Amino acid sequence: MHGLDIGPEQLIEQQKTDQTLKKYWELAENPVENGMAQFFVKNEILHRKYIGKHYGEGIIQLVVPESMREKVVSLARDTLLSGHRGSLKTSNRVLKNSVGQELITLC
Repeated sequence: MHGLDIGPEQLIEQQKTDQTLKKYWELAENPVENGMAQFFVKNEILHRKYIGKHYGEGIIQLVVPESMREKVVSLARDTLLSGHRGSLKTSNRVLKNSVGQELITLC
């Protein structure tokens, strides 16, 4: 992952051992077709497809393990091109590309 010094193998391991993601792995095993959020696994990595009224066909998001959430928020907040956008805009920016339980509360 760019900016996190972690490869796919480490991400997979962290996702699989993160107890906060257990319910999302279960949802990926038993997908729900009708819903705003759909969880799935691609190349052993857990993702979420979010279908909202502002995203058309939906957006694919990486599910972030708990051990990486603060770093992901920090990267989104501190990116040279991002400027200061406030917590809501930072949250929206992070959520557009990744999702993790309690992620919003970190901003």
